[in-house]
Amino acid sequence: MKVLLLNNVPAPYFNPLFERLGRESGWALTVCYVTARKNDIGWGEQPPDSGAAYRTIILDGEPSRLKDFLGRPAATVRLLGVLARERPDYLISYGYWLPPQAAAISWAVATGRPFAVIGDANYYNDHATGVRRAVKGMWLKQVIRHAAALITVGTASRMFWEAYGARPDKLFESRYVVDNDFFARAAEERREEAAELRARWGLEEAVVFLYVGRLVRRKGIDLLLRAASRLADENVAVIVAGDGEERRALEELAQGGRQVIFAGRLEPGELPLYYAMADALVLPARDEPWGLVVNEAMASGLAVIAHRHCGAAIDLVGPDNGVALETFSVAELVEAMRLIAADGGRRWAMRRRSREKIRDWSVAEAARGIIRAVEGSSRPRLSQTVASELGKLE
Repeated sequence: MKVLLLNNVPAPYFNPLFERLGRESGWALTVCYVTARKNDIGWGEQPPDSGAAYRTIILDGEPSRLKDFLGRPAATVRLLGVLARERPDYLISYGYWLPPQAAAISWAVATGRPFAVIGDANYYNDHATGVRRAVKGMWLKQVIRHAAALITVGTASRMFWEAYGARPDKLFESRYVVDNDFFARAAEERREEAAELRARWGLEEAVVFLYVGRLVRRKGIDLLLRAASRLADENVAVIVAGDGEERRALEELAQGGRQVIFAGRLEPGELPLYYAMADALVLPARDEPWGLVVNEAMASGLAVIAHRHCGAAIDLVGPDNGVALETFSVAELVEAMRLIAADGGRRWAMRRRSREKIRDWSVAEAARGIIRAVEGSSRPRLSQTVASELGKLE
């Protein structure tokens, strides 16, 4: 079976999943990316090294007059050309709203091809209002009606599709995952280096709270810095790893705080060093569909603080391995950080529990979930009436 999987950018955390999917599915798998560039994230411009498990197409990866004339919309035009040429038997679309995804879904509906939609849509982050809400609702009604499968990545994802009327028989699960083994192994290998860096920064005895990600307003890093200032007299330090439009303002906010360190933008290979150096991850984002840094931190053995509506926190964070925040108040975040910092025994128990909980969120299981969804929805379905009659005969 020829399967085409459409995604936006070649994010590193998808590579192990797609590689496993290509090896284990038996499909002729093509992964099609809209663009290779996501410079504000810091992933670089290199397409993944897929080996022989799947083929990669980068829609805006080749210069063309069409691209020069239309800019990014040219990727959508090229995608329609790829679909017409490849004629896949099954389409998997990461997302449903952006022009390339909407075009691919429309192509599948027009040609009668089965398709699945997957992504980090979160019930608690569905803030559309007015005309946009109405248009979104109409479009999702059509997507749900025509989709062969809706693949959920967690509880909030499933709630999102149910809120728009998805039936249980169309819902399949493939959890959002990272390569747990890589982060666990790499963090352990860099313990000594992390200890040296701690010493260089004067953090040998400190309880280190880590933020990893873009420095943008919705991530709520200002809450973390304000909380750190209230804990200035306690043995607590904060490391902010990342870059973005808010960096200057955040540095000014933290000015004079000896316990706050801005590490700057990190390459993916440097992340395990910082996870090895930290005791807990803090993700106080006001709007976080999932938050794969939570998976990475848990695999590395960190406690986690995140808001309870963060997609990852709903399924992965509880009193046994951290704190799920109820509000976006500095006072609550201060108490959460103090809870973890004050009791070394509890902190280490939380860190151990994080590693235990994340084991079930594996690349292998996520790949099996996608395979189950495609194989289970690509076969013609019996109507409810026919199924009912067959049930009576049995």
